[in-house]
Amino acid sequence: MLVNLRALLARLIDIVLLRGGPENLPASPGLLVFVIAMNIVTGLAVVALTAGITEFPAMQLFVMTLVPLLWYQIAFSMAMKRERFVQTMIAYFGVNMLFTPLLTPLAYALLPYLNPPDPNNPAPAALSLLSLLIVVWVFVVWLRVVRSAFEWPYFGAILFVFAEYLVTFYIFLALFGGSPAKV
Repeated sequence: MLVNLRALLARLIDIVLLRGGPENLPASPGLLVFVIAMNIVTGLAVVALTAGITEFPAMQLFVMTLVPLLWYQIAFSMAMKRERFVQTMIAYFGVNMLFTPLLTPLAYALLPYLNPPDPNNPAPAALSLLSLLIVVWVFVVWLRVVRSAFEWPYFGAILFVFAEYLVTFYIFLALFGGSPAKV
């Protein structure tokens, strides 16, 4: 079991470092359930660590898990590539689980400068730049995963990822009255 987890972690790190894609992951529904559960546990840990600073109910975490599952299921059905769903979702939630510990401390450190923004007290430039670099890195990883999974050109992958973000934003707006906090 531990050997399998190490192998999964190595493949997820390869995806993050742009050396692999979702096609390198096993197509195991059981592994998908495990990765989703670990992603939720990671999200709940972040919620627990930032309690009192951010308001992030568990229902939002549930929606952030359900929306991508439905979004990709519909997209793969329309593209007639249903067999790629499990591997892509393992990549999606696995990579999210790896980036969450990187983004959470940065978001936590930037929160006092952003809530509400004060032009007289700007966020530190180094912290803002590091956050921007990691967010761009995450975006590039998602583009590569989508491009590899759907075999689309980069322009199609960019449109797909932006559409996913917009759909998630509007679902959060409709359900919770605000945009999602990245966990």
